[in-house]
Amino acid sequence: MKTNFKRMLMAGALVATLPVLAGCVAVAVGAAAGAGAGTVAYVRGELQANLDAPLDRAVAAVNKTITVLKMTKTSETTNVAAVTVKAASLQDKTVTVSLKKLTDNATAIGIRIGTFGDQAQAQQFLDEVKRHL
Repeated sequence: MKTNFKRMLMAGALVATLPVLAGCVAVAVGAAAGAGAGTVAYVRGELQANLDAPLDRAVAAVNKTITVLKMTKTSETTNVAAVTVKAASLQDKTVTVSLKKLTDNATAIGIRIGTFGDQAQAQQFLDEVKRHL
């Protein structure tokens, strides 16, 4: 008798959670659909966005931005699907730009200014990168 009651209770709990789980799937699908539509997020000191450009064009735009903003490029690390560019700003802050290939025509970019991040300067950097794409 106790076993049947436990089974009924578990089945009821499972049925009760289905609408909640279905909502999570809908939110996840919606978020994935909007990810390529120019969304920008500032997470833990890093400005993150998706660019509608292949990786090589995005890297060229980052390098042009470093020149235009009168920064000094200190390093560039490259592999097949990712590039990290580091530079020093005029205020002697380290600028770290991470680029990752998403598709042939889309690249994820992450920008961190300084140790803890500077959202306003990172946004300015991103805006300049977009001008050079």
